[in-house]
Amino acid sequence: TVIQTDMFVNSIGPVNAINMEYTIDIFFAQTWYDRRLKFNSTMKVLRLNSNMVGKIWIPDTFFRNSKKADAHWITTPNRMLRIWNDGRILYTLRLTIDAECQLKLNNFPMDEHSCPLEFSSYGYPKEEIVYKWKRSSVVVGDIRSWRLYQFSFVGLRNTT
Repeated sequence: TVIQTDMFVNSIGPVNAINMEYTIDIFFAQTWYDRRLKFNSTMKVLRLNSNMVGKIWIPDTFFRNSKKADAHWITTPNRMLRIWNDGRILYTLRLTIDAECQLKLNNFPMDEHSCPLEFSSYGYPKEEIVYKWKRSSVVVGDIRSWRLYQFSFVGLRNTT
């Protein structure tokens, strides 16, 4: 199964140099096809509430370098499920993740760091679930609200 992924970064920060971690708040979208869910209707897409998420197969994606991850549930679960009549499924959720980042502070404050956010399938081998980026770059929100303190944001890149 090919899983197309997309990410919108709401915020990054703070970066904790002592614990070698950073916090990131994202909307994470995954799209795939399930031919079992094709339907004939004048409706092109079913917009389902979050209660339906447990009723269909969804990828078992996890963030490999997360120390802690929280889904947003207030005032309602921040997740969405849409099914198109051709069997395409879109599953989106909002997450706040504390992720590991190996900071090498030998040249502080004149150093540069790259803090990854790595994800994969928890239980399926890479031959059964293939992740592909939907677009060539991650979408970023307003960086003026980010709490980076002694760090400066230089840019984002997505790789596979």
